[in-house]
Amino acid sequence: MRAACEALAAWDTRADADSRGTVLWQAYRDALAGTRTRAWQTVPYDPARPLTTPRGIAADNADAQRAFADAVRGLAAAGLPVDAPIGAVQRWAGIPLHGCAGQLGCFNVLTAEPGSGAGGGTYPAAGAGIPHGSSFLMATELTRQGPRTRTLLTYGQSADPASPHFTDQTRRYAAKQWVTERFTEAEIRSAPGLTVTTLHR
Repeated sequence: MRAACEALAAWDTRADADSRGTVLWQAYRDALAGTRTRAWQTVPYDPARPLTTPRGIAADNADAQRAFADAVRGLAAAGLPVDAPIGAVQRWAGIPLHGCAGQLGCFNVLTAEPGSGAGGGTYPAAGAGIPHGSSFLMATELTRQGPRTRTLLTYGQSADPASPHFTDQTRRYAAKQWVTERFTEAEIRSAPGLTVTTLHR
């Protein structure tokens, strides 16, 4: 338990692929959600303060302590250290992914397993292997010169594991790199590797 407490204390509170503590926090949050009461909350939900409540965990509460122990035991049963980085358990075709479940407050919502995209999984639900969350991402700025757009397809452009496009954009996603879209005729014609197919009736 001491090692788990130290892991949470050292957590950067992010869900980057190399963030250590996110996995434990998610397991703890899930265990807390499974308790019969919410007595472990130091400040319960208040409809008059929806943005700041509920908040806080009463560390001396028996439910909170039991949930923490359950989280640690669950990670041990899965063969994971308490400070496992999120990228160790959240992958697509072997590529470590950043992001986390929406219930944890992540803006970038994404969940997956070690075997996602590779035909299997072990954590958190054995055999599921199916990710969800961020898929197609787009950010657009409308300027006088035309739209400036960045996009990303988290799972890649192809569903065929043999295709080079199965993980091309997943690798970009993992590296936090956008794809720059081309809008004007000049931008399109300057695209590397551009091919044009003219269709006739």
